[in-house]
Amino acid sequence: MTVAEKGKTHKTLADAGDTLVAELGIKKLQLHWLLQITKAINYNFSTKQLLDVFEHVLNSQLRVEKLALFIREPSWKCALMYGTDTTFAGIDLDRILSELNKLHNQELNPELWVHSFETILPVYHKDQLLAYALVGGTANSVIPKKNELISFIQTITNLIVVAIENNHVSIEKIRQAAMKRELELAAQMQNILFPITLPDTPDYRLQSYYLPHQEVGGDYYDYIQLNEDEFVICMADVSGKGIPAALLCSNFQANLHAHVHVIPTLTELVKLLNKKVFKSAQGEKFITFFIGRYNVKTRELTYVNAGHNPPFLIHEKVVYLLNEGSTALGMFEELPFVNVGKTYVPGNAFLHCYTDGVTDVENEKGEDFGSFRLREFFTSRASESDLKKVQQQLVDTLFSFKENGMYTDDITLLSCWFKG
Repeated sequence: MTVAEKGKTHKTLADAGDTLVAELGIKKLQLHWLLQITKAINYNFSTKQLLDVFEHVLNSQLRVEKLALFIREPSWKCALMYGTDTTFAGIDLDRILSELNKLHNQELNPELWVHSFETILPVYHKDQLLAYALVGGTANSVIPKKNELISFIQTITNLIVVAIENNHVSIEKIRQAAMKRELELAAQMQNILFPITLPDTPDYRLQSYYLPHQEVGGDYYDYIQLNEDEFVICMADVSGKGIPAALLCSNFQANLHAHVHVIPTLTELVKLLNKKVFKSAQGEKFITFFIGRYNVKTRELTYVNAGHNPPFLIHEKVVYLLNEGSTALGMFEELPFVNVGKTYVPGNAFLHCYTDGVTDVENEKGEDFGSFRLREFFTSRASESDLKKVQQQLVDTLFSFKENGMYTDDITLLSCWFKG
């Protein structure tokens, strides 16, 4: 071998060694950046922090000049962008991103903004498309081989996007757990509103039934003994459901108990309760309300029906609808009118109060159970003094009527047998 050939061989080996050293250096840097990203994920960095790390690696370390990262959560959102003046205000991202799958089509609009990027990287997790990363300006990257660069960007993009998705899942689980706990507390609070026991005296017997549609409903019933001769029964239904309805219902019950013993007339009591509801609900919710005051000596029942379903007072299959009253509470700051109903209650009469969850039960034909069917049900059992049995038969009837349909509201019943 000549001296020239030996020199050329040494130069080739030196160049190969330099290339190997450079490639090893790049691999070392890649491992370093992967480690930093992995640490950020393991340390439970927030979504913003993860995106900051991602931008730092691509822009400052890899020298990728352009990036647009779109994440579906659940609609498409631009989570990170740099190196471009493109804005997406007023743009239908769902429609535009659907065109990314058409880029192979030569007839695609050459002015479409995605053409300012060189590479489109979809991110999948368990066959679900989570994100798109659009990359451009890679000519000056520290990783000279294009395929190797794109492969590495794909890897770290997957890591970041999946970590962000896991963040969202964790946050949603925490939110749902907190909501579940709030619902449990609200349900406990609502159960406290109902009387623990209902009386069965020589003069009258009370029986109730309550089936909530959700964990927390807006129905309320009560029994309050005023003195030896008088008691009050009531039923209410708050518009809306869930925690707000339960809180309003709790506030309403507290006001009722605080004032029913000291305000002598139902008219003044209902007017006061209306003001309390209007102030608490800011006019956004209302309460339908029935209240009846019964005297066991005079057998007189005075009542006010504030927009509630008229209870049935039944004696020997003769039905009286208790519908005198006013508008629902909380709809107006001042009630436009209050009418007090009065009726004599004969022996062996039955009073049935209910909420609209009973009459609104629908069958598969879209027909309501309705007040007529309910009236027929109660009149057919006008002599049945076992109120618990009657209420269970009604629930069974509703269940059969709805067939495979769903209950759409709470079902609440309060019945009173005025003994002979």
